[in-house]
Amino acid sequence: MVTHLTPTHAALRAAPARLPTPHSSSMHSFAAALLLALIALLTIPAAHAANTAPTPTIVSAVMRPGTNLMDVIYQINDPDDATVRVRALAFVDGTRSFAKVLKPVTFVGNTAANLGDAIPTNTPTLLTWNVAADWNIDLGQVKFEILALDSRGLLPIDWIAIPAASGQPALTISKDTPTDATVLNALFWLYADNDPGLSLTNGILTGNAQSGVFNGVPLADAATVPTYAAPFVLKRMNLDVPTSTEIAYANNTARAGLLNPTNWHALNRPSTGLSILSAWGKNDSGQATVPKGLSDVTAIAAGYQHSLALKSDGTVVAWGSNNSGQATIPAGLSGVTAISAGYIFSLALKADGTVVAWGNNTNGECNVPAGLSGVTAISAGYQHALALKSDGSVVAWGINNYGQCTIPATLSGVTAIAAGWNQSIALKTDKTLTGWGAFTTPPTGLTGVTAVAKGWDHALALKSDGTVVAWGTNSYGQATVPSGLSGVTAIAAGHDHSLALKADGSIVAWGRNTDGQTTTPAGVSGVTKIASSLNAYHSLALKAKAP
Repeated sequence: MVTHLTPTHAALRAAPARLPTPHSSSMHSFAAALLLALIALLTIPAAHAANTAPTPTIVSAVMRPGTNLMDVIYQINDPDDATVRVRALAFVDGTRSFAKVLKPVTFVGNTAANLGDAIPTNTPTLLTWNVAADWNIDLGQVKFEILALDSRGLLPIDWIAIPAASGQPALTISKDTPTDATVLNALFWLYADNDPGLSLTNGILTGNAQSGVFNGVPLADAATVPTYAAPFVLKRMNLDVPTSTEIAYANNTARAGLLNPTNWHALNRPSTGLSILSAWGKNDSGQATVPKGLSDVTAIAAGYQHSLALKSDGTVVAWGSNNSGQATIPAGLSGVTAISAGYIFSLALKADGTVVAWGNNTNGECNVPAGLSGVTAISAGYQHALALKSDGSVVAWGINNYGQCTIPATLSGVTAIAAGWNQSIALKTDKTLTGWGAFTTPPTGLTGVTAVAKGWDHALALKSDGTVVAWGTNSYGQATVPSGLSGVTAIAAGHDHSLALKADGSIVAWGRNTDGQTTTPAGVSGVTKIASSLNAYHSLALKAKAP
């Protein structure tokens, strides 16, 4: 599966050599991993143990003296498949990386037919590669690989197949998460197979427009596997993390003991879709490092040095700084419908209208008022919190040194709330704003507001015509709305920066950029939600779910 070529001035030469054993064993693992390749309709029978993965072996790889032609004789050993799919790749300097990959395409004579979808197994097969046609510069050596996939493919993980019974559908789930190495191998297969959803530029493999929600998302950087590489590969297989119902069914039926659903993948069922979460800006505590495998997110929130994600099953995931427990989700927390992240504390709104708080409680910001119910929205500020009730009234708790928790006596008919550093703002049914605490007076005559966002000491208002109004401290231009900005559907305010989400799914950012918080990463498009905490220097964006 590997040979090394050393270019000379006259021609490329190499002595005949059988490939070293370490490369052979690595490719055996690679072949076993190739179930992760694109398989349109995949079924896994219960009696899968009888199927053996194909094992590619390069018998010899020899340069023809005085030419640029290399004769490669390979064989795919497989005891239970007469034919398999075969592809080839090569790697400059023997470095197995997308920064060094070559795709051999120029084969002479009729040997090109010996790569394809029905290559005989257990038979020596010849390829004659015109090396110079595909690799015409002196770069050192090259590593040649043969990739093989049988009709079913195999993952080197433990599948549990449960037949249909008692009204429940047949279900196959895996007991292991694909490793980064397995995912990288699968990406090499997909690249060799000319997957139309992939683009390779300067060693970085990304999804393109044909990959849907993965458009612009990095999937491999040289030999490093980023966050969404595994979901991309699994999506190609129509796999996804199983639902809690499926996990319970598997446990009850197979007694499989599936304790961590996030590490398992379900098969033979429609994919439930995938959401792509991107983060950028300050990352000193990992607050902008999205956890691998995080999917099915419906809402996001950014704290000072931590981040939150709400999943469709009503559970919450947190990451980043946890010095006060702000990223430690309370045991058993479920049924959540909304989240908000403050300075170093977090809030969750449950479907029953109650609020749960955790993290720092120095000023009572986690002391949810006893009996509080009927809540429809929440907002976490610096060290205080707001809750909007179904009757249009607002409840506040936490520090009140500037009156930020003293609700105006006449306030009613509230439809949205935003808590800031030492101030609070409410949006009313008449589309006007009311503020209390310090520095909260909205611009005179501001009407037609549909959403409000509060930064450290500046604020944003989204109007019904898709324009944005900003006011407050403007030392970094955070309150200077870009000229001509329109078509906005959502807003978010950070410590000294602002974000606007447009109807086309693009993000416009302005203000302080010392940590890259206003530099939206390339490929962040098709966005549906944005977030940035009032005291945070990082930003979050959620892309639309894949079909």
